[in-house]
Amino acid sequence: MRTLNRILWMLTIMPALGGFSFAQVEKAAMKTTGISCGMCAAVSEVYLRQLPGIDKIRISLSQEAIMISYKPGAAFQPKQLHEALKKTDVGIVQLQIGARGRIEGQGEKRFFAAGNDRFAVVSTPNGAEIPVNTPLAIEGILNDQAQPMELKILTFKIEK
Repeated sequence: MRTLNRILWMLTIMPALGGFSFAQVEKAAMKTTGISCGMCAAVSEVYLRQLPGIDKIRISLSQEAIMISYKPGAAFQPKQLHEALKKTDVGIVQLQIGARGRIEGQGEKRFFAAGNDRFAVVSTPNGAEIPVNTPLAIEGILNDQAQPMELKILTFKIEK
């Protein structure tokens, strides 16, 4: 998990240098099972490139990880990621995202809104209270099998 965090953090630096971008999921890092050879990786990349909004794909065979960055304004659709990889018998063990958006409150519940995506916040670093309606850049682990999707925020930075 540390390696995925480092990779996602490095991918976060480049867009952050350009200022606040669209509120959206900008990148996804996936710990996978089944990517064990160059052929699996190549075929997986072909299927992933067919998905709308994908900008860049990086695959690490040694870490069995896939890193995806999205084009500005692109929709984040984890179900499509699962379906594309299922075609090559590759599974997603953990899905981590980097996104820009805002925390919204609904009663005592907190949601992270990134473009059209909305995630239930289940935890924050050290139980931090993140300000509502403030532009943020976050990194977090996503449970995309829950309804609504659940987000464990690992790091956040208030954007200006």
